[in-house]
Amino acid sequence: MKNYILKTVAPIFLLFTSLLSGCAFEDNLHNEITLDSGKAGAPIKKDSDLYQTLQKTTVQETAQQAEEPPCVEFIYPLNLRLYDANLNTIGIKSINSDAQFSTVLENLSGDQSLSISYPITTTLADNTKYAVNNNAELNIALKNCTREDIIQYCNDIVVPPTENPTKFFWRVKYAETNDNTYFSGKFSINPGSSLVFYYNNKEYNGSWFFLFVDDKLHLNIKLEGDSQIAKYWSFDQEIEMEGTNILIKTLPKNINLEIMLTPQKVYNIGDFGPSKGIVFYDKGEYSFGWRYIEVAAKDLKDSEWGCSNSSIIAARNTELGSGYYNTAQIVNYHDNLINYYLNPSVCNSINNGTVLAKEATKYTQNYYNDWFLPSVDELELIYKNLYLKNLGELTDFNYWTSTETDQNSVRTINFKTGEKTTTSKVPEKNTIKARAIRYF
Repeated sequence: MKNYILKTVAPIFLLFTSLLSGCAFEDNLHNEITLDSGKAGAPIKKDSDLYQTLQKTTVQETAQQAEEPPCVEFIYPLNLRLYDANLNTIGIKSINSDAQFSTVLENLSGDQSLSISYPITTTLADNTKYAVNNNAELNIALKNCTREDIIQYCNDIVVPPTENPTKFFWRVKYAETNDNTYFSGKFSINPGSSLVFYYNNKEYNGSWFFLFVDDKLHLNIKLEGDSQIAKYWSFDQEIEMEGTNILIKTLPKNINLEIMLTPQKVYNIGDFGPSKGIVFYDKGEYSFGWRYIEVAAKDLKDSEWGCSNSSIIAARNTELGSGYYNTAQIVNYHDNLINYYLNPSVCNSINNGTVLAKEATKYTQNYYNDWFLPSVDELELIYKNLYLKNLGELTDFNYWTSTETDQNSVRTINFKTGEKTTTSKVPEKNTIKARAIRYF
């Protein structure tokens, strides 16, 4: 299969709206790709970058005699799954040549899409192999010729260009199927593979680099020191690169890192933030990976704070910058109970299984999904900087914080009076409100 040597560089911020794309190289080299049995990958839409690249790489040789030799060759046969506009399967085609593959790509209508089964294995131009697990990694294989090229590509993705007016972070993304031990933390990757991990208002220095082990792409992370955090984040693990995520394959659960982009513009109190929330705090400079805090545009749905008669001592922080950490401790505590959300009696018979911190973690506004409950000091700033100025459509109710008082109660603030109060984790229904916040 012939492949045009593409000479395009995609800005990093386009990761939010497209598959990974990047530099190709002018080596006159060939890769081979074999198809193993596996599950169908995500549908590849006709207007996507990957679809267009596949079209160029499957054009018959006679049509591109003036082109440079390809980086990639498919080994046939392989199967393609075809979908209609509603992503219903409409057929599976067995493909035996570039010509057949090219014909399928050309004849697919604009509202249809296709997928390829993964994993597949690529034989790179340097006679080494590369395991491909998804569309994003296929895109990498199609556009890069050697292991060194792929490693350089990955490095370019995780390290922001110095001239770009945007801060780049890789946050530990929460999901019920993930290892969420440090999901309120985030990495800042610097040129030269050095890094800083921000967690609980502390900074941890270390290193980060990509390598191949047993034909699979790995990520090596090493934090300095002998703390529990340093031990956790010092490993060499296989990864999958997919869109704006890096999946680190650890047992028993994987760790998911997601890119976060923070525009470097000046915000004032009362301005709309990146998520269309309202900015209520500016500490004047960036530290620990953030400068501003914004509050969501609407209240969270009514929920209990969590399991009554249970202590979450790690969620008793009050200061600015501790709300995300508190929230993570609350969610992890309840996630680690056996089936609490469907059977809250495993903790306390008076609970109904709702957890406010969980609702905040699942909240999304303007595509941003890194929300959490404010600490008591953060909530006080919402009261002073927004409520008292009639901003944010806040009401004169009590509002929850993420700051636990003791095993049965939580810090709240009465927005009618400004008084700091203590409220039962299981109050009367619809008596306490909550707003999620986020750092940026």
